[in-house]
Amino acid sequence: MRSDMEERRQTPRISAGAAQLALLPMTIPVQVVDISVVGVLLHSSQPLEPGTRASLRMNLWGMPFSAEVEVRRVTPAPADGHSGGYRIGGMFVAITPEHRQLIERFASQ
Repeated sequence: MRSDMEERRQTPRISAGAAQLALLPMTIPVQVVDISVVGVLLHSSQPLEPGTRASLRMNLWGMPFSAEVEVRRVTPAPADGHSGGYRIGGMFVAITPEHRQLIERFASQ
């Protein structure tokens, strides 16, 4: 790089510092193994760290479902037809009353 090159930036960069938190949303496909009004057990090819919070979005019995989940535990998936992966146990942090009723209605059948 030549030292006599002119800076092209219109505005200066500012260091954010090590204490700044940033979120990078990403989509990880999962399979729902079990669900209750308290939480959900998922199968995934990728592990998540316990304590991670995520938004779970899916169709549940033909109805759109969305809930905030906190990962509580992660274990290797048993070799029961799945190709490896992980079992992820999540607890619902925020769930609407309508979604709670949806789970209760289908769990009681």
